[in-house]
Amino acid sequence: MTSTKPPETLLQFASRFRTEKQCIAYLYALRWPNGFVCPKCGTTKAGPLKAIPGAMECENRHMTTVTAGTALHRSKIPLQTWFMGAWLVATLKPGISAVQFQRQLGLTRLETAWTMLHKLRSALVAPERDKLNGECGNPSHTEHWIEIDEVYVGGKESGKERSGRGAESKALVMVAVEVHGWPAGKGDPADDESGNEGGTRRRGGKADNEIGLRTKAGRCRMRIVEDGKAATILPFILDNVERGSVIWTDDNPAYNAASRAGYHRMITVAKGDANPLPTLGRVTTNLKRWLIGTHKGAVQAQHLQAYLNEFTFRFNRRDYPWIAFNRVLSLAALGRPAVEYEGLYKHTWIHPNPTQGPVQAGFFHDE
Repeated sequence: MTSTKPPETLLQFASRFRTEKQCIAYLYALRWPNGFVCPKCGTTKAGPLKAIPGAMECENRHMTTVTAGTALHRSKIPLQTWFMGAWLVATLKPGISAVQFQRQLGLTRLETAWTMLHKLRSALVAPERDKLNGECGNPSHTEHWIEIDEVYVGGKESGKERSGRGAESKALVMVAVEVHGWPAGKGDPADDESGNEGGTRRRGGKADNEIGLRTKAGRCRMRIVEDGKAATILPFILDNVERGSVIWTDDNPAYNAASRAGYHRMITVAKGDANPLPTLGRVTTNLKRWLIGTHKGAVQAQHLQAYLNEFTFRFNRRDYPWIAFNRVLSLAALGRPAVEYEGLYKHTWIHPNPTQGPVQAGFFHDE
């Protein structure tokens, strides 16, 4: 893989991957960083098939291509187009709609653009991603915690929009956001671009900004859930947050199970506080603005998890576009089932969102 400086602009990116051969070589290095391994028999002895670009044949006569068994499996679209699409998805902070994607890549059919986007979105969840823990490498950040809440997302209401538990035609989404705090006047400058600075959390009767504490968001996680009960909330926390972490929630008693599971819970009484979990609130506001602004609110409920995965992926890598692009291709090159239009159209495709499995009994009393 080339060791030259990563591209920072679209022109630099297009120059780096101006031929199909360059794209094949780059994807090959991402998929087999330690040398080719046959996905069928495991042998490392193989040679290229000159008649088929990107194809290899091993000593046991097994043939494979650089995209076989990946999210790009059997795609007839040139890798140059896929690379440009991955760059747009990974680096455009407002995201991109299927219509815009079609226009930018010169695709003839909107269905093709929509399917390509979902293929890329399916690669935005790492099978073994690190859990949130609140830690970071900035020594000026003296306090760390994770805000967790349930938020209603999407849907259309007639008349005045309803919010909170019981809102109709909306999806309930569990959200967890790392928060890093530091004394005012020290450490990071205001993170205006991501809207993460200036927390107002209630602590001992005072807000963060009243005691001189500034905050910014770290990583986040999001998942659609059926309800806000303890048996639903706790699995999300166990899947996404390291045990022993400090979590900050509202006073919903369903979170009592998290305390029994080994988390250090801080509570904000939401009643009478318009912004009880401010950093999480800013992140979810950005999410809703993105869905309305980029996608015009036209996100079907059965595909919402894919859009949550996309938002989370890009938000967590918002300061590192080249790393984000590489991560998209690395995950797309994993041997996982490829999304097909039929599965998306008939709603038989399940958008990825790793789970830990059944939760041990004993956490759910006294909710």
